[in-house]
Amino acid sequence: MKKTNPAKTYLMRYRAAKSRAAALETAIREAYDAATNTTVSLKEICVQTSGGGEATANAVIRMVDAEKLLSDMRAESLRDLTEISIAIGTVKDPVQQTVLIEKYINGKSLDEIKSLIGYEIRNTQIIHGRALWSVKQYLERKGMLTDE
Repeated sequence: MKKTNPAKTYLMRYRAAKSRAAALETAIREAYDAATNTTVSLKEICVQTSGGGEATANAVIRMVDAEKLLSDMRAESLRDLTEISIAIGTVKDPVQQTVLIEKYINGKSLDEIKSLIGYEIRNTQIIHGRALWSVKQYLERKGMLTDE
């Protein structure tokens, strides 16, 4: 079985982290909406309560807890996005950088990228390989490789 290039594995995390960050943003908004949409009936004379105040308080507590957890997870996703962007930024050759950005950030295929950079597919594959090698060297220098 062929072993996956660790630089490729590392860069492929970008789109997953971006999707995760967006999903967490939605979850935070929904938690906030759930807490703020809970209403309490106010009456001048309250003889009996339906527990509406307690439901509101519980909803707010759940929202605050969820928002803290989700915010921490979102921060982790954003750190991943930043780290990967920095790794791509260390590649000296601008064409190699473009290939990495288009492939791992914008999700384009090498066939689509070849047209953007004006090379044949074989040359685009070579440029991609060299760019991955540069990222792997960066990851090794930083001690960030998880899969040797």
